[in-house]
Amino acid sequence: MLIVGLAGGIATGKSLIAQEAAKLPGVAVVDADKIAWETYRKNTETYRKLVKRFGETILAQDGEIDRKKLGALVFADSEAREFVNATVHPAVQAALEKIAETHRVQGTKLLVIEAALVLESPHVRRDFFDYIILVNAPREVQIQRLIERSGLAPEEARHRVESQTPPELLAPKADFVLDTSGTVEETRERARTLFRELLARAG
Repeated sequence: MLIVGLAGGIATGKSLIAQEAAKLPGVAVVDADKIAWETYRKNTETYRKLVKRFGETILAQDGEIDRKKLGALVFADSEAREFVNATVHPAVQAALEKIAETHRVQGTKLLVIEAALVLESPHVRRDFFDYIILVNAPREVQIQRLIERSGLAPEEARHRVESQTPPELLAPKADFVLDTSGTVEETRERARTLFRELLARAG
């Protein structure tokens, strides 16, 4: 089994690529964001660390951590971002290793892990991944997609995109760079071609 990381900034098209990969036989897709959310559910160790650091202002009415409130903090403050990453990422890594073991036993050929920060986080084990794909689109395209998708004001969308590491700094660390600046169908076709190649490598 090969483990493939799918990295890339906000609104670059990672989810579209992941959906296309999931259609192929022998491929399983895991969203690291959803795993991260599970690691800081109420009363977990990670939950306690985050509430201790940021206070109850990050909580929703049901006492769970409100992802939007936490996200707003992370995008606005680099120190907060580093604390959250250092707290959450090791827990996610541990969870992913268990998931990978299950898929290995089940005979999955290609385990694709959608994880935006896999090329950046010092808390992720690079040797866990056989290949990493960087999903990339021009910044203006990202900003426009973010405005349309999330209803953000243009300046807020720009701030979120520009707060992330420029893709030209990440590309040398990736095994493949997948450009999503074309049409949706062009992007799907590029994804299919790449994942078929990786399936062939997986045997």
